[in-house]
Amino acid sequence: MKRRSVVMGGALFFLLAAGGALFLYWTLHPALSVIDPVTPMPDDTVSIVGRNFGEAPGELLFDGIPLPEHAIQSWSPTYISFKMPNDVDSAIVRVRTAFGASNPLMLASSLKVPKAAESQGAPEFRPNITGTKPTANLQIGKSIVISGSHFGEPEENAAIFFPKVPSISALETEDPGNFIRIESATPLVDSWRDTSIAVHVPDGVESGYVFVKTKNGLSNTYPVSFSRSPGKTWRGDASKYVIEQKVILHVMASLPDGRLLLFLPKPAATQNQTAETNIESGGDHLGADRENWQEYRFDQQDASKSRLEIVRQFIVDASEIRADINVNSIQGVGSEPPAFLAPYLAADALVPSEDETIVSAAGAIQKKEKNPFRQVALAAQWVFSNIRLNEADQSLSADVLQALKNKSGNMRALALIDCALLRALGIPAKPVSGFLVTGDMRLIPHYWGEYYLLGIGWIPFDPALATGNVPSGVVPGFPERLTYYRGIDSKHIAMGRGYQPLPPVQPDAQKKAKIPWSFFEYDELSQGLSYTSIWEPPTLLPAAPL
Repeated sequence: MKRRSVVMGGALFFLLAAGGALFLYWTLHPALSVIDPVTPMPDDTVSIVGRNFGEAPGELLFDGIPLPEHAIQSWSPTYISFKMPNDVDSAIVRVRTAFGASNPLMLASSLKVPKAAESQGAPEFRPNITGTKPTANLQIGKSIVISGSHFGEPEENAAIFFPKVPSISALETEDPGNFIRIESATPLVDSWRDTSIAVHVPDGVESGYVFVKTKNGLSNTYPVSFSRSPGKTWRGDASKYVIEQKVILHVMASLPDGRLLLFLPKPAATQNQTAETNIESGGDHLGADRENWQEYRFDQQDASKSRLEIVRQFIVDASEIRADINVNSIQGVGSEPPAFLAPYLAADALVPSEDETIVSAAGAIQKKEKNPFRQVALAAQWVFSNIRLNEADQSLSADVLQALKNKSGNMRALALIDCALLRALGIPAKPVSGFLVTGDMRLIPHYWGEYYLLGIGWIPFDPALATGNVPSGVVPGFPERLTYYRGIDSKHIAMGRGYQPLPPVQPDAQKKAKIPWSFFEYDELSQGLSYTSIWEPPTLLPAAPL
């Protein structure tokens, strides 16, 4: 028996050692995924995408011989660019670091590759990228100018695609899951001309390739390299939820042109949440289906029915998300922020960033601290120290300005005040409404926010949990509450982000706000119709495992 135990122990030790060796090999040994182009001209820029290249340059080997240092343009852990030598016909390319040499990839000079005879057909008008400025070390939120030809004018089919998977080859441009699509008319695009595009780098990009799409087709792919020096966001543990929401209506009477419109929120699409909305009952009353809401219509014909019901199910995949922030590298957006951030710096119907109390508090914080990330923490501390939280109040009638005046308000008011203070500090911010999942799997309305840092992008945070104001029944997902200054856990389900305008209301129409888990100005709009409505609290249903 003793000998058998020794043998089993030795086998276990061997397996652990082998597993550890494989783990170290995967995490440290350099590996090449893509080289592009594989047939460059002399002096062309060639890009290599892979992993474990190291922060400091190692050696780029051509048939085992290191390429001169002056030929290497950029070097990062996942991306290398270099000038194609004039004296190379073909070569086996490897990267060598302190942890060994990578797998090989083949490279050949375009001058030595046979070419097919050119067609004498119609001229080619597909878009073509010839360069970018800057050429490397791009950052999220900052501008990149893409030069080339045949980009055309901004139109419905025109878009630029950024990589969101680090090792994308030119052969995978048709897979939309690999890229972030930026439409030509979105606020991220500063200008779109036939020979140049100026666009701000979106959230979630990785080093790889960009390309342009127009009505005439796809452009060539062009290598881009992004810097993570300010920090980056990353997703952690995920949870899957199935939520059922029910609205019950009793219509008593209606005028000939009487009508009732219900506006029901849909779960928000965020960097850490995906969702699907299914109509289980009442789909025949669906009048409009938008990105953030659905509209259901009822009229005189429905007055004869004693009971009407809308039942929807949301299938939500929510992940925890955190930001690793290099605090000393953070820069503010400046006095002239880009257009895509301007709405999140100005006052709106929800966020009173121009209120005198808010402006005064922002000035006091700015005297103490200039760093935007540290200002985020000071803003939350100011709000939850100066405004008493009334956790029992779930009303929608509580005015944010009234909460400032009374120095007391509900969670909704305090979250909006926090976002107002961030905007007054010059930090783009948007409020988020939704639910927290309690320890016994209930849903309670909750509010948090997102702020924007150049070089990192939008960062969700929960000022209440960060300051220790935990709602009753909630078990925080992060053991260290300060983590909530730079992330949220998978127990947050977002239903609305920022001010969400609905269709304009006619003067004789009556509007009602019924639910505390959205930022809609109204949820019901009635005209000439007598009815009652019950919005049942959303409930969690058993979900299939991820």
